[in-house]
Amino acid sequence: ASTMETPLPPATDLLMDLLSVPAGRPLSVRALCSAGEHLGFPENAVRVALTRLVRQEKIEKVGRGAYAVHPSQLPLINDVAHWRSRLDWMGPWDGGWIAVASPSMPAAQRTAQRRHDRALDLRGFRAWRPGFHVRPDNLIGGAEALSEQLARLGLAEGAEVVALKPLRHDQTQDVASLWDVAALHHAYGELLAQVEGSLRRQPTLELGAAARESLLLGRTVIARLARDPLLPDALMKGDARHRLVQAMDAYQQASRSVWEALITPSDQQG
Repeated sequence: ASTMETPLPPATDLLMDLLSVPAGRPLSVRALCSAGEHLGFPENAVRVALTRLVRQEKIEKVGRGAYAVHPSQLPLINDVAHWRSRLDWMGPWDGGWIAVASPSMPAAQRTAQRRHDRALDLRGFRAWRPGFHVRPDNLIGGAEALSEQLARLGLAEGAEVVALKPLRHDQTQDVASLWDVAALHHAYGELLAQVEGSLRRQPTLELGAAARESLLLGRTVIARLARDPLLPDALMKGDARHRLVQAMDAYQQASRSVWEALITPSDQQG
């Protein structure tokens, strides 16, 4: 299906995207409304979304009529922003694993639980047993570095990060099957074709359509790459990830001028 048929994300998601690249750069209400208009959001919808995001402490007002990402959101945004360099985080794999034993959290701590689960997801962990998540020990810095990163991303207090030496053969097979490698290959192949197609089409599209397509496709690809489990070659062969990262990088370079035009209101363009 063409990305043009994908429904637009809510205005709040769109605004978070605009304010997250680069994170910390404030944008005026006028620029945000202008971008929203090009993407099909009326000014009122943009203003309502801004109010909601301030209330949720995802963004904050800075100066008169300008907004920036709330500092509490920066660890997550910066982590996702490193999608290009993630493949460099992998080192050799000797068959070892890293596990996270999670504390049981009361139902009332829904937000903390969601942050905890998201932190594990962003580092490619999968649940092997209830409250017990694992991943291959192939990331540079091992359990110690992972422990620090997970804490920054919202791992629950009381969770233990431990290195496991090679498991028994049957356990290894059981754990390795937690990642659907065939689905990853398939998804990357499909996304690569979409990125290449959109890149070819971009010069022929008017500004709003080009912006909308690059936003929707960019969101999908980057969310996927930011959650790539970074499995070692022994578990996931091939260069599908690498090719998608390269294609997405080229696509973002090409889309930059579209976005600059989009967030510069026409009456400010000189």
